[in-house]
Amino acid sequence: MKLDTAIYDMDGLLIDSEPLWHLAARDVMGAMGIPLDDEAYATTIGLRTREFLEHWFSMYEVDPIHLPETEELITRRVIELVSQQGTLMPGVLGSIELFRKKGFRIGLATSSPMALVEAMLARTGLGGSFHAISSAALLPYGKPHPQVYLDCAQSLGSSPLRCLCLEDSFNGMIAAKAARMKCIVVPESSVYHLERWLAADRILPSLEHMDAALLESLGG
Repeated sequence: MKLDTAIYDMDGLLIDSEPLWHLAARDVMGAMGIPLDDEAYATTIGLRTREFLEHWFSMYEVDPIHLPETEELITRRVIELVSQQGTLMPGVLGSIELFRKKGFRIGLATSSPMALVEAMLARTGLGGSFHAISSAALLPYGKPHPQVYLDCAQSLGSSPLRCLCLEDSFNGMIAAKAARMKCIVVPESSVYHLERWLAADRILPSLEHMDAALLESLGG
């Protein structure tokens, strides 16, 4: 089935926000006695903030009564950082232009709350780039559950079988494949070599490598 829809993840793919999430989480959780180095943080990339916190609170036996306030503190801090420092990842504008030229519908499916999406759009000027935006923040399940991708496809009027997802995280890749969509994954350089990415349809070092020939090879 010919591809006619592209759905982007946001954090770490469109905008270099993963270091900002890590910074905010490290500062807030470090004050609670939860160390969060690079390796530990990488294991939970792609989860919603609440699920991220539930994992680490369980690991360190922190009373879950503190979940709502901790989630709010981290999210508020990330929104501030994105508004002040957020930068587009390499190749984003070129890939969006490629999909536009091919007549693709373009969506955004993220685990982040809409307040952060709005901050990203305002910071980067991408506000007119997406025909539909879906957030998993208020869904019963986030990635790796496929619902946010299915919701975005539905909003775009697209069959999942005609969708190409662009992701940077393992959880996001699994969500896209569970939705029966094609998936290009752009992992962070330190984990690019891992075999787990072989579940994706293509692996790229950056969106700068996204071109018409690659798109055609996937059925676009």
